[in-house]
Amino acid sequence: MYNSQDKFFELVGLGTENNKWDYKRDIHISPNIAFANMLKDILAFSNSGGGWLVLGVDDNSGIVGVDKKIDPTSLGEKIISVLGEQIIFDLNYYSIHDEGEKVVGLLYVHDSDKVMVSPINLFNEKGKAIISEYTIYFRRNASSIKANIDDINMLIHKVSLIGKYNLKTEDIQFLKDKKSECFMFKEEDEFYRGEFQFTVSKFADKLNTIYRFHQSRYTKYEIGILLGFEISAIDDYFEGRRFPKIEHLLRAVEIFELPHDYFFQTTMGMEMPFIKNPLITYIILDKTDRKVDLYEYGFGSAFNVIISDLARNFSYFKKWLYSDRGEYKPNERDFDSLISQNVRIYETYEKYLLDLNDFQYNKFKQHLKIQYYKEIEKTPDESEKFLNEKIKTRLIYSDTEFVCKFISELIKNIRISESKLHIEYNFIFEVQNRIIRYRDYDRQNMKVAFCNQETFDEFIGNEK
Repeated sequence: MYNSQDKFFELVGLGTENNKWDYKRDIHISPNIAFANMLKDILAFSNSGGGWLVLGVDDNSGIVGVDKKIDPTSLGEKIISVLGEQIIFDLNYYSIHDEGEKVVGLLYVHDSDKVMVSPINLFNEKGKAIISEYTIYFRRNASSIKANIDDINMLIHKVSLIGKYNLKTEDIQFLKDKKSECFMFKEEDEFYRGEFQFTVSKFADKLNTIYRFHQSRYTKYEIGILLGFEISAIDDYFEGRRFPKIEHLLRAVEIFELPHDYFFQTTMGMEMPFIKNPLITYIILDKTDRKVDLYEYGFGSAFNVIISDLARNFSYFKKWLYSDRGEYKPNERDFDSLISQNVRIYETYEKYLLDLNDFQYNKFKQHLKIQYYKEIEKTPDESEKFLNEKIKTRLIYSDTEFVCKFISELIKNIRISESKLHIEYNFIFEVQNRIIRYRDYDRQNMKVAFCNQETFDEFIGNEK
């Protein structure tokens, strides 16, 4: 039996976890963070052919028993409330005698005939995503993690073989879109960290970028001839099936006037990584309390964390700024279904302005829109899906002056404590302290200067 007491002892007796089962001391429907961690495993198993959560067992395969049984119906309802659809599972508990009576269990997640994802973000107490919206999770290396390209290819193959699945075409398209997103977001993370590993596929990507920038003048065939490719193998170079020679790289650098290390650096389009830009690097260092801590943390990793956190927080600020009053006030159902965007926006902004009347509230928002108009104007619309990722992408293709201004205007301070980055933002500081500040931007030195400051009460009094 796939979900019996004998199966429980069989899995425990193996003494180690793998991609088909995971040991858990216990599982919980609440609090929400505990449920989110369990749901991540359930999603991963459903996308990976099915598998077991072995309950009442610690990481060393020791039987410790569960504290409390979970009602399968309640678990099913909770999953539906978050995903909008059900994942098929079986949950059974058993009483065993192992140094006294203990309750253990097996939660078997069936293989799904479609790709299962969460339509919302589920965060931990520090605001970091446990589950990211519309992200595919898979079992790999005995863990539930985001699917990579190989995993997605396996899912495409699996779904394409399920003839009974009515939405087969749509599901395959969803996977192909995710495959493209996986490439893009991975490439952007490498860009911000400044990391690069030369491979034949990376060469092909850069070669195709050169073609896109010069296709009004050259065909792929002509570029291949210019670089000295064998005529019969030109397509192989462009499609990542053949490794280039050094002379090919040197010719490309010379003919197309590329940076000398273009083929050995991560790039987005023709853009070089921020970490290689001395002006952007200067701005980040200028905002950091102890510069040496940034290098000990790892400057490339720090860059990625800083830009990602900045994009995420500015996306929330922008959404709140253009929302109606009370739109993001969470109720009990919001917490139950883990719609944390409402919670985060309310806790960061709304709750600090509760005593303002509508006129004062809108006046404050209007002031903020004016103060941050350039950042608002040059980033995607607040209604865009994946707004934070799109802000990151927009920054990559923005000119250096705007990127420097964006960072300088928005970030108040960066510090590292206990190996963790802590970033304070001017816009959050102004809302939570109800401060009206006016600023000038010094283009020569790339610094924001606050030329005047007053409390909101003083501001309203002066308006009268």
